[in-house]
Amino acid sequence: MKKYIYIMVIGLMLSACADSENTNTVISVLEDMTETDFVAIPDAKEIITQFGYEKNLWSSATFRYGRINSLIHNSRDLISLGQEKALLGNELERRRLVANFNKDVEDILNKPKDSSTYNHSSIWLPIVEELKVLQKDSISKCKLYVFSDLQENTRWFSVFRVADIHLLESQRDALVKMFLGKSQGIMPSKFIEVIVVYQPKTIAEDELFQKLKQLYVQLFSSLGISIKFTANLNSKI
Repeated sequence: MKKYIYIMVIGLMLSACADSENTNTVISVLEDMTETDFVAIPDAKEIITQFGYEKNLWSSATFRYGRINSLIHNSRDLISLGQEKALLGNELERRRLVANFNKDVEDILNKPKDSSTYNHSSIWLPIVEELKVLQKDSISKCKLYVFSDLQENTRWFSVFRVADIHLLESQRDALVKMFLGKSQGIMPSKFIEVIVVYQPKTIAEDELFQKLKQLYVQLFSSLGISIKFTANLNSKI
């Protein structure tokens, strides 16, 4: 009898240890609002699946959302759901909390879009700003989804200036140095992954995006952070 009691105690201890592990998932979305006809836009159902609540009902989750426009600093929507221990938790109550969390994510992503017209696009600095926030958590698994064509149009760099396009096409190392100079404070991280989501509509858009993609690959290689590209969240990335 004692043998079985010891086995049960050990099993409970192992289960408790598993529950105590930090399994927090952070999903951040930056949505480019400088164009009104992007094909790839955030889909609430696809974003929600990234939290993995179908497999682990008790893990913690954080969702951040911000919009990219002419400004560097924009407000962020932030919601979170804390971790619970399966042994001590109420499953029905937990499912209700997860459902509420998912509904909040959906409401944030589906709220009315800004109809303003923007003459400039600040892409890189808002990404840097968000990375600085995400890197403060050195344990959680973080994914930053950037829904954008990456077409920077600011005073310091613009894809609409001939001289800057020349840098992009022929002097990328110098351009990388320029971008990195504006990303000081970003530390290498194996816990952060950046996913750029964009689907070109024309050959010209595709050609420009491929050049910007090469730039970003080089940038994130230098920063020590993983980056991937996809046309939509249904794609294998």
